[in-house]
Amino acid sequence: MMGRHLAALMMAGLMAGPVAAQDSFMLPDLNEEPENPDCPDAPARPEWVANPSNEGLTRSELATELYQQEGYRNVVEAGECTCELRFPSWDNVTEAMETEFAGISRFEFLEVIPDIRKATKTYRNEGRPICRDAGLW
Repeated sequence: MMGRHLAALMMAGLMAGPVAAQDSFMLPDLNEEPENPDCPDAPARPEWVANPSNEGLTRSELATELYQQEGYRNVVEAGECTCELRFPSWDNVTEAMETEFAGISRFEFLEVIPDIRKATKTYRNEGRPICRDAGLW
């Protein structure tokens, strides 16, 4: 009989430990961490890219892909990797979204994204070793 009580107390103790630990767990403040730790002064994503509406998700995805492509292309064309090259202003992407991609449907976005991703991947593969050598990857 005593063995059962001891076993029950031990189980209660084991179960209470994780519960107590969960009570004191706090999520980290994600706002404290820069978006790009290697380049903390890199421009932040525009609000419409960082927090898109449901209707703007595809648009945000395309903008992010265009931005990454521009950064990697800058690195490849310059043959060097700096924070300014890898993380340029969002102005060119914003302009492209307002001109070249203005008014196109979600379906049309989905048609162009694979080609843009392919080009981004090519530039990324060429730019990665350059940025690694510069300590920015």
